[in-house]
Amino acid sequence: MQLFKSRVWLCPFSTIALLFLVNGARAQETQRQKQEQNTQQNQYRDEAQATQLDQSMRNSQSYAGKVSQKYGKFYLEVAHSRSSYLLEGIWQAKRFVNKKVRVTGSLDSDKNILHVVSISPTP
Repeated sequence: MQLFKSRVWLCPFSTIALLFLVNGARAQETQRQKQEQNTQQNQYRDEAQATQLDQSMRNSQSYAGKVSQKYGKFYLEVAHSRSSYLLEGIWQAKRFVNKKVRVTGSLDSDKNILHVVSISPTP
């Protein structure tokens, strides 16, 4: 009889323990699914950025000129064509103010904006 009573008391405790184990397993599965989803989203983002970079590299040309600063914005002044282009996408342009440079990028001729891929000083 004593053995039967102890088994009756153990039954609810084992049921509770089993519920905790099941819930823990579900939580781990949910966490694993979220990690997989984040990994997949990061992969899609990286692929999109690589595609954008590839497209900008394909449409890129090289321009030589002098960097100037007007109204807090940086411009490339091309002497032989007497043109100036707003430099966009480059935070390093401040180092090259009043210096001759070679800028590689894609030109939006409608807006006179040069989307910069790289910039380097020229001798």
